[in-house]
Amino acid sequence: MRSTQAAAAWPRIGARRLACLVLAAMACSAGCAVTPTPAPGATTLAPSSPAPSSPPDYSDFTGQWGGHGNSMTVAADGTFTMRRRTYAFCGENPPPCDSMVNGVITSGAVAHGILESVSGTLAKGQIGDSTDTSLLPTGPVTFTLDTANNVIEALDLNWCGPSAPTGVCD
Repeated sequence: MRSTQAAAAWPRIGARRLACLVLAAMACSAGCAVTPTPAPGATTLAPSSPAPSSPPDYSDFTGQWGGHGNSMTVAADGTFTMRRRTYAFCGENPPPCDSMVNGVITSGAVAHGILESVSGTLAKGQIGDSTDTSLLPTGPVTFTLDTANNVIEALDLNWCGPSAPTGVCD
């Protein structure tokens, strides 16, 4: 049967489309699926895609945190900087070392990282770089927030917020 004769028998399909369907059917006789193309002017629905997820809310962890010999800043986007005293002064010891200018000690151990997820009072992330990996190791880190005392526990240290009770981070 020629495609023009088939088109006469199936006037709604058209000769060209019928020929394509016949060829596709012959090529896929082994059981493959043929996806029909929509008729001109027909609308097709796009496959559903998941709704974009909102970024994690790190607001409970955001701010300045500190203690005896340690301090940390956490930004709203989850990036953070941790600092710890090495208790070795520059000039007497090789880096990493603490420095003192005008009576102010600057901690020698510094690490940068990013939080990647938060679930209630737990935030998990990574420390990407550190000047002293013995004090601030690179790799995974977990922040545990004690909301009653305004304290984050991380790396076996307490990092106190501004309303932490006296003595918790001394």
